[in-house]
Order: sequence, then structure tokens, then C-alpha cells
Amino acid sequence: MVKLTLHWEYFKSTLVLNLTSSVLLAFVVYLTLITLPEPPSFHIVYIRCCMFGGPLLCLLYKEMSGRNEYYFYYNRGISKLSLFITTLSTYLLTGYLLIIILHYVKLA
Repeated sequence: MVKLTLHWEYFKSTLVLNLTSSVLLAFVVYLTLITLPEPPSFHIVYIRCCMFGGPLLCLLYKEMSGRNEYYFYYNRGISKLSLFITTLSTYLLTGYLLIIILHYVKLA
């Protein structure tokens, strides 16, 4: 149970940075995709950026700025790879769930 709580704390520490960086990334991607004949809606682009681009940027930022933070998790038996995999899989599952819900209610 302690390991699950620590994974949750690490996920929460990346959440705000992911949501804000994904807005900027989604805006750039959406401006590029607007030239397509049938562009996707902005909220779908934003969700996909929250699933893929934002987490990678967050993990890169945390790797550069908080190197000593990983010792805290390592001393409690959690590897860096485990933190990365859990965080990325949580973002992917949440994003796919949101896309399915948006398709179900006909917003996407």
C-alpha cells in the first residue's frame, strides 16, 4: 500500500506540469493540423498531447531538475523505470477513457 501511495505522489507531482505543457503543445499541433481537410477537434488534440507529449516533457524536466528525488523512491524499493511506466500508463489509460467517453456523448 505504501508503494501505491508513493506512485500516486509521483504522478501528482507531474500532473500540473503535464496539463500546462500540453496546452502549449496542443496549440502548436492544432495549428499545424488545421490545414488538413478534416482537422480533429482541439479537445481531442489536447487529450492526445496529455497522453503522449506532456508526460514525456514532464519526465524529461523531472530528470533534469530533480535528480536527487529518485533516491527517495529508490530507498523505498521503487525504481525509476517503475515510476515512469506507472505514470505513462496512467496518462494513457485516462486519455483513452476520456476519448471513449467523448465519442460516446458525440463530442468527438
